[in-house]
Amino acid sequence: MQNGINRYIKILLEQNKAEVLAIALNLKLFDYLEKDIMNLDLLVKELSTHSKNTNTLLEALFMIDLIYKKDGFYKNTEITKKYFISYLSTYCGNVFLHRKDMLNHGRKAMAELVSNGPEDVTMTKSPKKWASVSKKFLKQEQTTLISQSVVKIVKSLKEYPNMTKILDLGCASGVLGLEIVKSQPNIKAVLFDFPDVTSLIPSHIDEYNLANRVSILSGDMQNDDIGSNYDLIWCSNIFYFLDNKTDLIKKIYKALSPNGILISAHVEIGDEVKVYEDSLFYFLGLNLQGRTMFKPMELSTIFEDIGFRNINSYTTSSFPMTPTQIHIAKK
Repeated sequence: MQNGINRYIKILLEQNKAEVLAIALNLKLFDYLEKDIMNLDLLVKELSTHSKNTNTLLEALFMIDLIYKKDGFYKNTEITKKYFISYLSTYCGNVFLHRKDMLNHGRKAMAELVSNGPEDVTMTKSPKKWASVSKKFLKQEQTTLISQSVVKIVKSLKEYPNMTKILDLGCASGVLGLEIVKSQPNIKAVLFDFPDVTSLIPSHIDEYNLANRVSILSGDMQNDDIGSNYDLIWCSNIFYFLDNKTDLIKKIYKALSPNGILISAHVEIGDEVKVYEDSLFYFLGLNLQGRTMFKPMELSTIFEDIGFRNINSYTTSSFPMTPTQIHIAKK
């Protein structure tokens, strides 16, 4: 049974595990455990929940290593303390809840998409929806889960000490560009995204106290000017949504200064099950909607055809959800 059909039946359990964590986050259960010493009775009183079913919830959270019990009292594990306490700067509960809702929404449409195919939609992100997502959870995700990896990648470049002007293309919250600027006193940055998105960024710039070194450019990257003479252009997870990615990459190439560098961070999906399984299922909804899914090294080939040289490509697991392919391409 363990090596046969049970493998597929057990897939159903993962949705229950996700629901258990979502319930705990919405109840702010972990906050209560962090503030006070809580046994079951005290916790039920604070949460105004059903005693027996709350106990079942706690048992489930224990099974997935989010809490533990000692001397009759419940406590948060270290991973819970770091990422699921709502009042801490490292909180990622909204990231989890958003991605859960997004995947649930996608699942509801899958059968119809398989039967009827994708609707005839423009291959770009909806600016208003993207702005809403940026406001609700992308700043949290970029700050806590992505920015340190991005800065590490940029600082590893031998050209980094001499960089003076960068572009964060499709910047969302703008945090990635802001963190790069923060890392080096000579760097100035342009943050580019749809107007609905960039309207949220000034407050983030103020938080970093970088108004004198960071400017905002708003528009549609496919059709509008993105600026010029950049020493570095960072772009992540934008090419899936484009009508013509090659035209944008040509525009990026022209916008770079001589010897300028493009860093691309996108998910690529090959045929090896153990390597690409998570990536395929995470992007399954987008794929069924007709979005572009990249094969391994497909982007690297496009960069080379356009004129980039010395392309360094590697896979990193330091980004959330799935492995990400990094391409560092020099003009």
